[in-house]
Parts: sequence; structure tokens; C-alpha cells
Amino acid sequence: MKKSLIALSLLTILSSKAQDYLGFINSNYCGITGAYINPANIVDNRMRFDMTLGGISMYGINNYLGVKRSDIIAKEGSFYKSLLKSSGNSNSAWADSMFQQKYLNNVENGSDKSVYFTARVALPSFMINLGKKDAIGLNISARNYVNVDGVSPALASLLFTDIGRTPGYDVSSLQNIDINNKQLSVNYMSWLEYGLTYAHVFKSDNEHFFKGGVTAKLLQGLASAYLNVKDLTVKFNGAWLNQDSMAMLSVIKTDVNYGHSNNLEIPSSTIKGDARNNIPVVDDPTLYGTLLNGYPKFASHPGFGFDLGMVYEWRPDYASYQYDMDNKTGLWRRDKNKYRIKAGLSLLDVGGMRFAKGVNSNNFTIDSDSIRYRLYKTGDYPVSSVDSIIRSLVTYNDVEGTYKMALPTSLIAQLDFNLGSNFYIDLMGFFAFKKKNREAKVHDFTNISLTPRWDHKWFGIAVPFAYNEAAAIANQPFRIGTMVRLGPLAIGTNDMGNWFGKKDVFGTDVYVILKLPIPYGRPKDRDKDKVSDKLDNCINTPGVWEFMGCPDTDGDHIPDVDDKCPTVPGIKELQGCPDKDGDGIIDTEDDCPDVKGPKEFNGCPDRDGDKIIDKNDSCPDIAGLKEFEGCPDKDGDGISDKVDECPDVFGPKEFNGCPDKDGDGTPDSKDACPDVPGPKEYKGCPDKDADGLLDHEDGCPDVAGPKENKGCPWPDTDKDGILDKDDACPTVAGQGQYKGCPPPPPIKAAEQKIIERAFKSLEFATGKDVIKAKSFPSLNALATILVTHKGDWKLQLSGHTDNDGSAESNMLLSEKRAKAVKKYLEKKGVIADNIMADWHGDTKPIADNSTPSGKQKNRRVEMKIITKE
Repeated sequence: MKKSLIALSLLTILSSKAQDYLGFINSNYCGITGAYINPANIVDNRMRFDMTLGGISMYGINNYLGVKRSDIIAKEGSFYKSLLKSSGNSNSAWADSMFQQKYLNNVENGSDKSVYFTARVALPSFMINLGKKDAIGLNISARNYVNVDGVSPALASLLFTDIGRTPGYDVSSLQNIDINNKQLSVNYMSWLEYGLTYAHVFKSDNEHFFKGGVTAKLLQGLASAYLNVKDLTVKFNGAWLNQDSMAMLSVIKTDVNYGHSNNLEIPSSTIKGDARNNIPVVDDPTLYGTLLNGYPKFASHPGFGFDLGMVYEWRPDYASYQYDMDNKTGLWRRDKNKYRIKAGLSLLDVGGMRFAKGVNSNNFTIDSDSIRYRLYKTGDYPVSSVDSIIRSLVTYNDVEGTYKMALPTSLIAQLDFNLGSNFYIDLMGFFAFKKKNREAKVHDFTNISLTPRWDHKWFGIAVPFAYNEAAAIANQPFRIGTMVRLGPLAIGTNDMGNWFGKKDVFGTDVYVILKLPIPYGRPKDRDKDKVSDKLDNCINTPGVWEFMGCPDTDGDHIPDVDDKCPTVPGIKELQGCPDKDGDGIIDTEDDCPDVKGPKEFNGCPDRDGDKIIDKNDSCPDIAGLKEFEGCPDKDGDGISDKVDECPDVFGPKEFNGCPDKDGDGTPDSKDACPDVPGPKEYKGCPDKDADGLLDHEDGCPDVAGPKENKGCPWPDTDKDGILDKDDACPTVAGQGQYKGCPPPPPIKAAEQKIIERAFKSLEFATGKDVIKAKSFPSLNALATILVTHKGDWKLQLSGHTDNDGSAESNMLLSEKRAKAVKKYLEKKGVIADNIMADWHGDTKPIADNSTPSGKQKNRRVEMKIITKE
């Protein structure tokens, strides 16, 4: 079994993964492969259709056996070439007794040893975008996981030296000591996976974009196995050094969980015992080929799983990626990546399969002081070897039943930054769930990558920088990879360091994938008329959608090819030519394109029906004569009515067709007195008194008088020398200073005293316009004399205040007090028009406002009698 273990270790070294196509899977042009990390990736994809023809991604690592770097180089006699030769060839590496010393280095650093191997074979798969917001895809792949965890350094050394059988290795230090191993775990699973993916765009307006997707998986298990040993203690008692010898081991009581799918078993009829040591041995070498040929038989019930994912994109420049085409607005450039930042979150590989147990699957306890360990040849079948050893140690009944193996669930978080010019930086965290408490399990390792890339539709280069938890078990956690994408082919590795600069190689990875991509092309519109070339019937000439890209220059909904007047809007009935007046004659042939008219006159109207078209008819609304440009001559005087000032009366041409009955040289149409001769300056009327008023307008036609008095002289009835029109008293002789009236009588002394008393005794309530009652007698007396002299006297009231308070409030108070006196006198019978009131606030003091007596004097309403002049 030594070479089988070594082969497994070498397989992990020479195989690869890349966290499933890392570097390529970050690309916006990876198509259906993008569903591996997030099912939402397939919608709003840069691929209209994408098909994976085939691909493989493998990754293997261990932290114990390393291949010497010098022996990987492809030179004659090297490990690389000798490994390819048949094991029966004496030049083969496998036939070399110094195999381990020549080609391998084992690491003795005190840490537990692990082996990790995973592979995905991409089978024909496809995706297609169904429209703007939906996409579906089908992913078919074969997947494989091997996890060996928790091998103690001493146990690893014991296995590596093949229990002391490897020449050149001293194992005396391992003899007769307890070799402790706290938690040994070996898990393996292979399965086929059919994933149906649906993704939908939930929000696509403006700068925020959001999409989500789900993949439903049908799982078919090919094979699986598990071995869990807790608190294992082994003691190596000694060994024979020939090829067929056996080692003697002691195992202190330990619990073992062991199982595998029933298709990994060798029928009991093929197992024969070793006559010398009573150990079961498989002797039929053809059986292994039979098992391998039957390996693809499914060993599990159909299983189910799912992936969930969502993607958010920030698109601050969204407007630059929108366009109008084929009568649709706000279309997105589906060939362009529109985001500045893209964020994705996905949960992958949720679910599992239930396998039918093999008859040797069981949980048991080993406790033996003497175990003979049979060393099998390189070609031995490993599972049957383990089964044989276990059956030699313990006795148990064959079992039937099932066990569940879960998918290697993981969580992926992704941030992708668009730097412009097809340059991007992608930060992705792949977080694996280890499922530590499960009996049968496979798992991934956490991987955090930063991937700069140049990403074009047909070409791409990526250089992923990654921290990988799996690589950390070999003390090489940081890796630099590369990916090259050329059209349908992508090749990559995530660890170039295995090829450059490392002393020993503990693992590596590589992937290759071949696709049939059909990406979205840019909108093609050669003539820039917003009609796509595939629908444009006039591909080189700008046009309109209505006519599938053919022009309609004048916008009359008639294509230019059918339009007789392509630069002027027209109507279909006239082959696209205009007829503004709607008379059925196109404007270019219409002598009157703006006015409706009959064909008889080439589209020009004749409203009055005189056979003279309106534009040539000086009287278009009245039938007339040709000699008068269509105008009539109703009175027959040889002058057309249009210029005849008297069209209804015969008259000579000298008076523009008007008669002159009185013969005064002024035609009747302009003669104010057509029946009486008169001079022209008076419009044919006479003025006998020559006062400037015609006789028929003169009240005194025989006596000259002013126009203001209708031509009659002004009278002076009272003979006082003042004309009645200027005399206020026309019947009583008076004086000029009194406008013809006698002078008014003077104010009597008694009346003057009444006026003065009313002024002096007038008092108001403090700060108010309320007249005190003691002022009423004097005001009543004043009202009596004003009523007596109502035709001769008027009273002037002036309101004043002191300077207490603001100027505005004092002005208002003086106004109110003056009006209060006026209102009181009006109530006593004084005519309102004979009382005039004004007010001045504190602007006209008559005494010093700094003393109480002065303020008292300034608070007043002055009264003044104005006699009629």
C-alpha cells in the first residue's frame, strides 16, 4: 500500500483547482461559468448566449510530502519523465528502490499533516438571456473531493517510511513508543451535478441596479468514503525488511467511524486468506479493472441542493450607457459593463446525497496488542485493502443502510471595481463551512483573493493574488496566479510559485476551459437615425422608425421615396405635396396656394362670380366690370363705385362723381348747405353777419356775436358793468371785487366774542378726541351763528397737540379732535361744506412744551371764520 499512498500524495501535488477557475470566473465574460460563484451572474450578462464545451479545474495540496523542484524539470532521467514510464520498466521512478530519497522531501515540523484535493470537470453547459430581466442556464459537472485531516507528525513519518521498510531511513526512534493521534479524518466524495439556474433583474433604473438568482441542483453520487478515528494510539513493535514481510503494531483501545458506498467493495467471493498470516488478500488482478469499469454506477439516492446569490451595482454614469433605438427609449448598452462598483453575495452548495452503505461500513472499536500489517503491492485496490485489514482486527456483521454526505457549503462575498478602459480589480472572499460535527463530510478551504484584470470581450488577462487556507497547511498561504483568455479558450493557474522559485512543490493547480461564447454586440446604427442596422431598410441614409429607417425629410408621414415634394410636408392623396388651401391643387401648381379656388382659375377664388379672380379684382366681394378691375358703376357716370364719392348718384368726374345742386362749386357730398350757395371756406354755407358762425348755426344771424353765445352778444341785466356770464348776482348791481354782488356785512362784536369763547372753552378728555361736556354751551352758540350766516360764512378748524408721544400718534390725535368738532357742529345744523378741517399734530406749537402750561396751550383746535368774498 506504500506506493498507493505515495501516488495519492503525488496526485495532490500534480493536480490543481483554483477555487474553481479563479481569475477567469471574475471576468464579466465568463458566461455560464459565473454561476459557479453566484447564480445571479447569468442575467444582464455580457453574453447573449454562452456554452461550455468542456473544462477541468483541479487543486491539490499537502503539508508533508514535497517533490524536489529539480526533479520536476523535464530532463532525461528526471522524475517528470521516469514517472511516465511503465512501472515494469527498470528505468521507471516507481521501480527505483531509492524513490523517496531521490524525489521526495518530507517535512518534520511538529504540525499535523493534511491532504486536500478537489476537482471539477465542466461538462457541456449553457446559459441564455431571455430578455432584459431574465436568464436561464444549465450547468453540468462532475466533482470530486478528498480531505485527509489531523495526521500527527509521528504517524505520518511511520506511514512514509513504510513501517521501516524504506531503505536509508532509520525508524528506530519510532519503535516501542506510543504514537498518539488526536483526531484523524479521511473523507472522499465524487458526484455528478445538474444545476438549473434562473436569475432576474429586480431594479435597473438610474444609478442603482439589483439582481438575484437561484440554482436548483440534482445530485447523483458516484462514490464516497469516510474514516474518523478519535484518540488513536499506535505502537510500532518491529518490522521485516524483505518485500513480503509484515509489521507488528499495537493499537490501544480506540473508536473508529468507517464507511463507504457499496460500489467500492470487492465481493467476498474474491477475497482469499494469506496462508502464512491468516490475512485476507485479493488475488484476482482483473478485479480492479472490473471495479474501475463499473465505477460510474451511481451509489446514492438522487440528492438535491441549491445556490443562492444576489448582485448590486452602483452606476453613477448610468445615463452614458442608455440609448434610444427602434422606437424604444432608455435602452441599456448590453455589451457594456455599466457599474463603477459591483457587490455580490452568494451561498453555495447547500444540500447533499444519501449513499447506500457497503457491507464493511460500520462503527467499531480496535484494541489489540498484536496486529500484523500486510504491505500490499502498488497495484492493490486501496479500499479493499482497508476492508481486509479491518476484518482481520474486528468482527462485526455486515450492515445495510445509508449515510449522508453533505455538499461543501461555502459563502462568497465579492467586490469588483471598474477602473475604466477595461481595467478592473476584484476582491473576493470564499468562506468554507467545515461541518466539524458531521461523521461523513467533505469540505473546502477559505480563499481570499485580490485580482487585477484587463477584461475585453474576446481577450482577458488576470493576475490573482490570494490567501488560501488550504495552501496554508503547507506554510505557503500566499499565492500569485495568472489567467489568459483568448476567445473561447481560457487557461490559468493560481500558484505560479510552484513553477518559479520554490525549493519543493507541495501542491499546484491549473485549469482549462473551452467555450462557445456569443456576446452582445454594440448597437449598430450606421446612419445614426436610431433605427438598428438589422431593421434599417435605408442603412446608409438617416431616416425614421415609422419607415424602418428610410427618410421622411418633411415629416409628413410619407417616405421620401414616395413623396413628390420630399422637403415640404404634404398629404398622401397628393403624393406628399402640400395643399394649404385644401382646394385639391398642389401648392406648386396653385396660383393662389393660400386661398381655396376652382381649377378653372388655377386654384384662385372669384368670390363675387364676375369671372375676375380675387387677386386681380379690386372689388372681390362685389360683381363688377373688367374695365373697372372688377368694380361696379351703379350710377353709370363712368366712375367706378370704388373711387366714386357718390356711387348712387350721377355726377361729373370733376367732383369724383358727386352732383352740385346749388352750383356754388362745392359738391353736394361736401356742401353743408347743398341747396343754398355759399363760399368753399364755409363748406358752401353763407355767414351774413360775418361773425364766423354760418347762418344756420348762428342764433343771431343778422347781428355779430361770440361763438360762445351762439353768435349773439352777451347781456348785462343789472347794468353794473359786469356781464351776466361773469356776474354772480346778475339781477342786483354789485362790485367787481365781489363778482358783481354787493359786499357782505361785517362780523359783529357779539359774534366775535362767541367765536373766541368757543375756542377758549374747548377741552378734550386727556389723550382722546372726546369733547368735554363743559365745552358744549360755547359750541352750541357757535353753531347758531354759523347757521344764521350759512350763505356768507365758512369755518376753518385746525387741530394741534403737544409733543408728548410719537409724532405719528400726535398727528392722528390732532386729526381726530378736529374731525370731532366738525362732526359736533354738523349735528347742530351747520352745513358740512361750510366747515373745513385740517390737522398738524405737534408741528406748530404756540407755547413752550417743556412746561405744563405750555403743553396745555399747545393742545388746541383753532377756529377761524372765513367770510364770502
